[in-house]
Amino acid sequence: MKTQIESFLNDLKSNKKLSSFDEASTKQAVVLRLLSFLGWDIFNVEEVYPDYSSNSHSVSYALCVKTTKKLFIEVKRVHEKLDNHQKQLVTFAAREGVQLSVLTNGIVWWFYLISAKGDWQQKWFYSVDLLKQKPDAIIPHLIDLLSKNKVAGGQSLRAAKSLYEDKKQKMAVDFVPQAWNQILSQPNKIFVELLSDSTEKICGYKVESSLVEKFLKKHLDKWLMKEIAGLSAAPPAKIKEAHLILKDEVESKPAPQTSIRSQSSGTSQKPTTKQPESYEGKTIKSFTFNGRTYQVHHWDELLTNLCDYLAAAHKKDFDKVLWISGESNTYFSRNQDQLRIPEKVKTTDIFVETKLSPDRIVKTAKVLLSEFGYSQETLKLVTE
Repeated sequence: MKTQIESFLNDLKSNKKLSSFDEASTKQAVVLRLLSFLGWDIFNVEEVYPDYSSNSHSVSYALCVKTTKKLFIEVKRVHEKLDNHQKQLVTFAAREGVQLSVLTNGIVWWFYLISAKGDWQQKWFYSVDLLKQKPDAIIPHLIDLLSKNKVAGGQSLRAAKSLYEDKKQKMAVDFVPQAWNQILSQPNKIFVELLSDSTEKICGYKVESSLVEKFLKKHLDKWLMKEIAGLSAAPPAKIKEAHLILKDEVESKPAPQTSIRSQSSGTSQKPTTKQPESYEGKTIKSFTFNGRTYQVHHWDELLTNLCDYLAAAHKKDFDKVLWISGESNTYFSRNQDQLRIPEKVKTTDIFVETKLSPDRIVKTAKVLLSEFGYSQETLKLVTE
């Protein structure tokens, strides 16, 4: 099974017609072929039920074991954006009592644990990119989650729950700095008593709680952690700032509106703030940076190509990208498991997140340029 799937993935990467596949072609040439390698009888409609529908809702495939619906797969054409189809799939699966669901465009596969707590967005637990990720990294998970034997035996559901718990832990790690700051900023009784008791053990005198709190407040600025890219990402050797958050996010926020009195008319006017250009819904064709033009087909290629260039040009301090992040998400890490769709930056041991919106990718690219001393004007995009 593993050998067949690996061969299939290699063939997929070399298929020049793949980008032109419509939904029907994606189903036939990608999804059904993969399911056949995973042990499903794709010619048995009672096992691989096509276009399953109920109460005006439908899904591309319902995988069934002895007439029991075990897993839903919703298929879109190759490279179609999946974001807008998540809620409908998860809602339908929950209503039908199906525990696992998959949303795919043939290349990207998003997995959902329907029984997980929270809204439909929180039920996502795993992503696969058949073209970008190495077969050895994804084939074991594809087998664990989608093979007929494991779906029938319940192992796939247990594997999904395990991956979901791993995802929650990785997300929780990102909030450790925030929790630390809260403990220091608002010292709880246990923390104050611990510091007081430790002081007593050293000098023989117990310090009063009020003095401990005063000491903490005095040195608070030294101990507060800036929001960082994740604790498991090793700190860079050289760094200009403690935290390199996406500055565009701050700069693009509208300035507070204050009344300005016109000297000529005596009327009040509100200042206007130029909003950054949005690239949502647009397709990138190429980009030019530092005098060189790169032909690309997808937005993430802008980020990965730029990272590869900067890693080669700034070998000694490229690891400072580990401190670039969003408000709550990790964008660069040495631990690829921290990222949803990681891609390794060439000549480094650092991975970059590629599951980002076009606007987020452009913002991250601009931050990269600024941090390495390039003007943002050196980056030109061609879109349609």
